[in-house]
Amino acid sequence: MKEKKSEETVEQEEFNKSESGVQFTDIMKTQKGESIEQEISNNLDTGISFKEIIKDEKKTIKRADDNEKIKQYEQIYDSLYEFTKGFVAYLKTGKKPQLSEAFRLIEYIVDNSESLDILYRKAIYTKTADAHISNIVNVIIYALEIGEGLKFKRQQLIELGVASLLHDIGMFRIPDNILNKTDKLTNEEFSLIKSHPSLGHEILLKLYPEYPWMAEVALQEHEKENGQGYPNGLKGNAINIYAKIVGIADIFESLTHHRPQRKRFLPNDAVKIIISKERETFPREVIKAMLTKLSVFPLYSYVRLNSKAVGMVIEVDEPSPLRPTIKILYDDKGRKVMGEKIIILKDTPLLYIIDSVDEEDLPK
Repeated sequence: MKEKKSEETVEQEEFNKSESGVQFTDIMKTQKGESIEQEISNNLDTGISFKEIIKDEKKTIKRADDNEKIKQYEQIYDSLYEFTKGFVAYLKTGKKPQLSEAFRLIEYIVDNSESLDILYRKAIYTKTADAHISNIVNVIIYALEIGEGLKFKRQQLIELGVASLLHDIGMFRIPDNILNKTDKLTNEEFSLIKSHPSLGHEILLKLYPEYPWMAEVALQEHEKENGQGYPNGLKGNAINIYAKIVGIADIFESLTHHRPQRKRFLPNDAVKIIISKERETFPREVIKAMLTKLSVFPLYSYVRLNSKAVGMVIEVDEPSPLRPTIKILYDDKGRKVMGEKIIILKDTPLLYIIDSVDEEDLPK
């Protein structure tokens, strides 16, 4: 007779599975009347335009800007990374870091919202020495993008950004040998990791009692819309909206970056996985904002067309996230294309993207 697994053992197995590199290819089939998320999921690789699926009051087009502005905004990422690294190091000494610089950096990003396109690409493709620090920085960027998609006001975006900075503060109480473990976690190790929201809540209430929403986000980041999250099994409106955004941004970050247990997924694959596995655990409006703002093919990313040509995304049309404008770099034989060849996919129905391409995989 098989021994019945405890709830914690089953939950741990799901955790290990989600981090192990399993390819979640069993995307559910589209049926009439199914949700937007399911329909988008099932058509991610077909080249279909989603203008009638994602309807925005104002059509938004993101274009590549001049090189000087790109370099300027890329430096924001480096500044945010160095600040976060120093902030965490100071926290680990048991001292209280001041938040004035954190607010200043987030305010600058919010007040220069066009920088988010550059920061988003930087977050997707930049490789750093410290995965824990880059996770925090990337979650800040992804969360702000989603917040914009939800039409948050300036003060809300600033609060969301600072809360994102501190969302995993409890993790720094967990030993590195457990956080970096590549083998299956023991029950004790898994329970310790699951304690980090409560630890973070405790730390933030003590350090920054004047900002209760920070502590609440740290506590609720892993709560789920359907009540299947932890530590308190909260549902729906009982969960802070910032926590919901940080939660989905954190999953996207984890999927799109290397982990000790697996290789990273490219953005379009990460979106498929989230829609397939998480559509019941986040509200519809947050998933929609993720789809429109965390473009599956971000500006300056590389893609392969069904013609086998490889190009760079130079313009993103949010209502048609799968039909960006492409500058062709290599032909179907992998030969570098001379001159400028631009393809507007939404005006070219026979051509569509079949895959993202990592920069290191470009033809030599």
